[in-house]
Amino acid sequence: MKKITALLVSLIMSCAVMAGCSDSSSSSSSKADRTSKAETSAAADESTASEAGTAKNLEDTLTAQYTKKIQGESLAIDMTVASEYDNSSAVVEIAGGNMHMKMNFMGVDMDIYNIDGVMYTLDSESKTYYTVDMEESIDDFKSEIGYGINDSYKFISSETTDDGLICETFESTEDPDIELESGVTLDTSDSDDYSFTTTFKYYFNADTKDIVKIETISDGSTTTVTVNSFTTENVEVKLPDDFDSWTEQSFDMSTDDIPYDAELDVESGAESAE
Repeated sequence: MKKITALLVSLIMSCAVMAGCSDSSSSSSSKADRTSKAETSAAADESTASEAGTAKNLEDTLTAQYTKKIQGESLAIDMTVASEYDNSSAVVEIAGGNMHMKMNFMGVDMDIYNIDGVMYTLDSESKTYYTVDMEESIDDFKSEIGYGINDSYKFISSETTDDGLICETFESTEDPDIELESGVTLDTSDSDDYSFTTTFKYYFNADTKDIVKIETISDGSTTTVTVNSFTTENVEVKLPDDFDSWTEQSFDMSTDDIPYDAELDVESGAESAE
């Protein structure tokens, strides 16, 4: 349970993005396609460099400035995530070391606070909640919340779109972090069989330089994050005013509330039946 907040953030803000990556990262038959894509990308890089003269440094981009903002002391961001798999929405507020996330993911409403190292999951309809002690810092996943970039991102180009937005394009190539049962290893020596590249397009208002939307493209699947509002000023995170009258519920990981092994049991049961 120590990493449950980070897992929630990663799941909610990144699940739709990565959904299109699983097939390409596990299929050995796609190696030739990746080689072709790499060659095409290299050619595009040369073309961009030729047209622009010199490439812009990563730290000078509007996206890098946006990333610095979301890594600051406070922020409030309201976003809508749309993909071919699902539509979700989230409002995330951070003030100091405290955070509030209110979201709808795959039709499920969630209202979560992290206050002074304690995570509160609220049900406003029944006025009940349960708590989990936390150890990780909010700073560990601020960039995940706002889709920030890091040094592993490769800057590709900056251009003005037909509708007047500034679009900055980046690429990030990753090897999947596959965790297996103890004693089981996976041969990833042929990294081309497992790595995948995601293209990120960050759109900004040309006048105000405010973030407008973020597109992620992986294996032909596009996810669009529309930023409805974003600010780093006057952000406050606190539990509801009448929270003292709410009822705390127990949370037992040993119950069937979260059936982590359900799918594994089905498979192992089928094997034992044979």
